[in-house]
Amino acid sequence: MNQELTPRLMKTIYNFWFWFEDNEQALYNAYKLDSNKAEMEWHFKRNLNYVSRRIKFYITDDPQIANKLKLFITAHDYRKLFPKINALEENRPFLDHFSIQFYIPPFNPENPSIPKKLIETIQNTKVKLENYNIATKKVILTLYLQEYEMKETIKSIKQQGYLLLLFTLGEVNYKKYIHDFDCQKLPQHPSDLLDLTELPELLENLSEIDYSRKLKIFFE
Repeated sequence: MNQELTPRLMKTIYNFWFWFEDNEQALYNAYKLDSNKAEMEWHFKRNLNYVSRRIKFYITDDPQIANKLKLFITAHDYRKLFPKINALEENRPFLDHFSIQFYIPPFNPENPSIPKKLIETIQNTKVKLENYNIATKKVILTLYLQEYEMKETIKSIKQQGYLLLLFTLGEVNYKKYIHDFDCQKLPQHPSDLLDLTELPELLENLSEIDYSRKLKIFFE
């Protein structure tokens, strides 16, 4: 797919990785030791933005390799970005302190790609289906978060909810199924709420129902 990219853009991708290699230790210190993090994050975003402003990244602890960090690079399933993501993947260097995940997969408890803390947060989050659009097969949800998570700003709470859904469903299924969501504090005695980990199966089951067939039977 790289033939779709211009030589100038390919040079930009090479330059991004050259910059990353040169600054790998500083990036590691920024995210692992919280050393000069804001400045390094700004430089990282600036260099990635040269490739595309719509490509996003997340950095977490690596769940498989001790003392390494994991860099997620995502297109949020925006398919016009796939050639750029693929070119980034094909030209990535060997790194000492980072492993890299291109595209965010669905949560797999048997082989997790995310750190333990995020897994625990996902497992402690509840969800309620508020609306399901038969035509688009998209849903509106309410996420029920722990009390301490609801003490952040509205923007931070919304971002936290987004990340929980993204890393539970994966970027393809998030775009496929989620229309909108709201965040609320988890009640002391929740009832009629699903575990967030049950959401992927629910969405898949809903999408497989032949509603046209059911309506036809109903009116016959």
